[in-house]
Amino acid sequence: MGHIPQLGELTLVLPLPPSINHQYATVQGRRVLSRAGREYKVLVAEAVEHWLEQHQLPATAATLFQRQYLALTITFYFATALRRDLDGGLKIAQDALCEALGVNDNLVVEIHLSKRVDRQHPRIELCLTVLSAAALAVDQGAGDGPALPVPPEPRRKSRRRRKLRSLEELATRFNWE
Repeated sequence: MGHIPQLGELTLVLPLPPSINHQYATVQGRRVLSRAGREYKVLVAEAVEHWLEQHQLPATAATLFQRQYLALTITFYFATALRRDLDGGLKIAQDALCEALGVNDNLVVEIHLSKRVDRQHPRIELCLTVLSAAALAVDQGAGDGPALPVPPEPRRKSRRRRKLRSLEELATRFNWE
């Protein structure tokens, strides 16, 4: 499921994500992640958990990625070179990986994508790497320029609780007979 990691590097081999046409569905006029998209995110979360266990790292090792800028490298291996766009699986793969690690995906400041053909074993290989401060410095000619600011502590997302409604309220609201 990956090679022996360096500190600050996570590598995974995963099935191809659903195509962009199968990632979203329209429900009551809103675009939402499709069942295939949700299942893919679950699969990635399980793969990340397995990777952490396999490399004898506690789940808290994910915090290494939560306060650093990151580079994401993805190689897509398609059954054919012309059937799918290179970038069609980027967003869902990035979102799924970052969500599984509890990482804000705006910390990904560098992305490398490539497309290859493997008719027998379509897949994606991805590598998430912590970037050093030196890698982020802006070259201004004479000396090192300023790096990006240090990312803030990750905030816990608070889920808004939905107000429980009675069947009578729902029937009235949606004009059920």
